[in-house]
Amino acid sequence: MNFSSIESKLKKGKIPLAVCMPEEPDVILAAAEAAELGVVETILVGKREKIESVIRNHSPGFKAEIVDIENDELAAKKCVELVKEGRAKALMKGTVSTPVFLKAILNSETGIKKGALLSHVLIFEWKGRFRFLTDGGMVPHPTLAEKKEILNNVLWLAHSYGFEKPRVAILSAVETVNEKMQSTLDAAVLSKMGERKQFGSCIVDGPLALDNAISKEAAHHKGIFNDVAGEAEILICPDIDTGNVLGKSILYFTDCRSGGLLIGAQVPVVMLSRSDTKQVRLDSIKLALAAG
Repeated sequence: MNFSSIESKLKKGKIPLAVCMPEEPDVILAAAEAAELGVVETILVGKREKIESVIRNHSPGFKAEIVDIENDELAAKKCVELVKEGRAKALMKGTVSTPVFLKAILNSETGIKKGALLSHVLIFEWKGRFRFLTDGGMVPHPTLAEKKEILNNVLWLAHSYGFEKPRVAILSAVETVNEKMQSTLDAAVLSKMGERKQFGSCIVDGPLALDNAISKEAAHHKGIFNDVAGEAEILICPDIDTGNVLGKSILYFTDCRSGGLLIGAQVPVVMLSRSDTKQVRLDSIKLALAAG
């Protein structure tokens, strides 16, 4: 599975995307760019006057349904309602504040939380197929229990893209278990849980250093021979620092196409950065639509 595959999948019909408070040019442009591809039906939730002004000034040909809402809290609540009503299959954050947006999603009574936590996944295409890097954006210092949920989240995403038995590497700085390094202990437990089929259809191994996870040659030099070593499709990071730095290294030092999603809710969530390129914006939306 790669970007060409999901683009072919998306040509089969338009998918509804709700955008929360799209009151800045970058957000409107991202939605308009996706609309131009004919893959999305957009619902813009926010202040009608402000949204229409941005559209006139920056994307005058863009046509979308607008739900007139006056403030962040009500807009976030409305977007969640659209998901629960089946009118939106993906969400995108606009100028709404992140705490307000996430609070509406995570509300225990009215929200759309699916798992135990939300986590961020960077999806990038390398050597012709998708790879998944998590978590570089949500959980600062995940416990073993939180790593289990991060893994469950990304497995849901990989399966939704057609990966029947994803290969998962639990990353650390070393490939041997060291009682002084918590990341290696967590990796060993997660690997054993995977061996016992506690994560369903996948293959889990760890601890693995990054080179052993993505290079067979490097793994074999260390005497590591298994189905994950050198072939990892999912990379589970020990903490947010590792995930964030590695993710931004991929974005800025390579030519890999990529996009990011927040998962763990009933639908994928797109949270774009002002520094994202047009291609990253488009690819993130495509990834959300294809997984929804």
